[in-house]
Amino acid sequence: MNKAIVILTTLFLGLLSFADQGHGSRVEIKAESQASIVAGQVTYAFKLFDNEQNKEINDQDLNESHTKKLHFIIYDAALKEFSHLHPSFDNSNWQTDINLPKNGQYFIWAQGELIDGTEFSASTKAQVINGLTENQKLPLGDVRLGLDKQTIIDLAKTKIKAGKMVMLNFKVSRNDGLEPIMTPYLGALAHVIATPLAGNELIHVHPMNGNTPNTGMIHATFPREGEYRLWVQFNDRGELKTIPLSVIVYK
Repeated sequence: MNKAIVILTTLFLGLLSFADQGHGSRVEIKAESQASIVAGQVTYAFKLFDNEQNKEINDQDLNESHTKKLHFIIYDAALKEFSHLHPSFDNSNWQTDINLPKNGQYFIWAQGELIDGTEFSASTKAQVINGLTENQKLPLGDVRLGLDKQTIIDLAKTKIKAGKMVMLNFKVSRNDGLEPIMTPYLGALAHVIATPLAGNELIHVHPMNGNTPNTGMIHATFPREGEYRLWVQFNDRGELKTIPLSVIVYK
């Protein structure tokens, strides 16, 4: 496998669900290196900066948010490759190991909470080269039933309207005759990460528990009409499941 170190410097700002809805002019993102990433097992290293305080952000500058100091989310432009990781700080850079087998443009997000309580979400892009053939970008459609090994998630067919809070019930089951046993993942029932077809915005929400142990409810607002990819992550019987779904949001 090829091993590369990519250095990224990121200036931060506040977070709502979407990166372009921050708390003011504090958000700023600047990549230190524009070099392409050679596909394979990569150590992705980056620096974080607080533009308001004019200083680098280390692990002591962050509160824990859902049991981790920092959340790192990466996906390709076709919305097929996906990872949700948690970088560590090595006294100079933040870094995380990630497998990037396929070529293409990737969206990268770093999310967390500054020590003063300000939530942030910052993003950049990276180009992966010399790997497997890039995924083709296709329409997503409305796909509310998904599977990871024996675990199935079924998302309610509730109509979603742009700019309106929606409550989407879901049920988890299995196809092997066993009952699902959901246990907390990063301090929540589940994590749902969503992005529109363009890939340039991000929603990260945490469902509420439902009326039974294998059900839950996603509260989210999708700001614009169109197709959205959803990755739903949760623990079932001690194993992390990551299930891609997609929804259509109407005007």
